[in-house]
Amino acid sequence: MGRPLTKGKSWLVLSGVAVAVGFLGLSRGPGRAVAAADDAAGVKFFEEKVRPILAQNCVGCHGPDKQKGGLRMDTRENLLKGGKDEDKVIKVVEPGDPAKSMMIEAIEYKNEDIQMPPPKKNVSKKLPDDQIATIKEWVKMGVPYGEKPIEAPPKAEK
Repeated sequence: MGRPLTKGKSWLVLSGVAVAVGFLGLSRGPGRAVAAADDAAGVKFFEEKVRPILAQNCVGCHGPDKQKGGLRMDTRENLLKGGKDEDKVIKVVEPGDPAKSMMIEAIEYKNEDIQMPPPKKNVSKKLPDDQIATIKEWVKMGVPYGEKPIEAPPKAEK
């Protein structure tokens, strides 16, 4: 008769595998978002799909030169710091949870007070649905970021 799995080396091996699965973000629990921030596939997704959206639509007003609402989005660290409302810090993204991320609420135009990009003269500047889906997926992944800060494209000369 063999040994039960809960004793000896077998238990140790199984425990180690369970810890590794959780640590590497292979589970669907909260640890997944943390690990995804450094995940190569997540960074590739960011670089190919998210960086262009943020560069084109966000960092012009939330970057190194301007920080409307006290929010900078050009690096992951700055984004996670959040924005400011007077002296209060406002968390704008919850890595791993788009439903709890103010950023998603803003780009979906669910709240008249925080629509991003903001409408101009009553004309909606809302992102296309595919770009909103991309940003939501990125937040679900844990907000992975590339190494270099995001830069806004140069402004067209008038």
